[in-house]
Amino acid sequence: MTAPLASSRLIFIIGVILVRFKSIFWLFNIVVVLALVIFTISSFFLFGREYAAVYWGNMWMILVLFVVLIGVLDVFFIRNWKLFDLLEKEDWPGLMGWLEDRIYTRGRVNRIYTGLYLNTILSTGRLETLVRLENEIREKKPAMFPRFGVSMGIDRLRKGGSPEILSYFTPLAEDPKTVGRDWARWCRAMASGDDGTEELVRLMESPDMSVRILAADLLDGRGDERIPEGLRRLQADLAGSAGDKAIQRSREDNLIAVVLCANVREARERIQSRTID
Repeated sequence: MTAPLASSRLIFIIGVILVRFKSIFWLFNIVVVLALVIFTISSFFLFGREYAAVYWGNMWMILVLFVVLIGVLDVFFIRNWKLFDLLEKEDWPGLMGWLEDRIYTRGRVNRIYTGLYLNTILSTGRLETLVRLENEIREKKPAMFPRFGVSMGIDRLRKGGSPEILSYFTPLAEDPKTVGRDWARWCRAMASGDDGTEELVRLMESPDMSVRILAADLLDGRGDERIPEGLRRLQADLAGSAGDKAIQRSREDNLIAVVLCANVREARERIQSRTID
């Protein structure tokens, strides 16, 4: 397997959103305060002191709920201000340390922190830390494992032998709740040698273009006689910008597709240059 590529696409997107929220945070609070002040003053001018007092007497519950809502949003931003600051500075090592403190020290194992942490690991190239994250999720939040299991197995795929790859990815391949399940199936089939041929044939119909390419390339390398028709369809689907977009969607949806993008690119070149009788 190729070495992991430092991709920060998802982190960049999240960072842009959160940095914009920092600006929105200040703008929102300023606008709200000004609106309340202007509305309060104008109500006295429009209705007079007596009617304005009656009006606000009937509206006080709505005002309290509004203030509580604003307070909750402000508390959220203030508590995560360091996160926004790290993303704005693109300080990935600092972000990794911040997330490790939240996940391991404070025990805040949730989907947002875990997803961001996985992307940070990939961006910094510290794949050796995936095992620790895997153990933490298996122990503290096992229900989250099918969601992140494929991504957390990237280092095992990169360094492990066939038995280790099979041991890790087989349960994920069998679990219908697994996110990126076709990738788990491909890992199992790839590590199974000839025993995985039937699985590879089925994966040539996967909705994930990167999986289709890798499955077809493995089958073609093994000289499977059922491959020509599938290759023709795949060559047609890869033609032009449609193929590029399909591969890009695969990378956006799966971190493992980012790590194996060089493998996918090379396999695509072989498939597209292949002359089919």
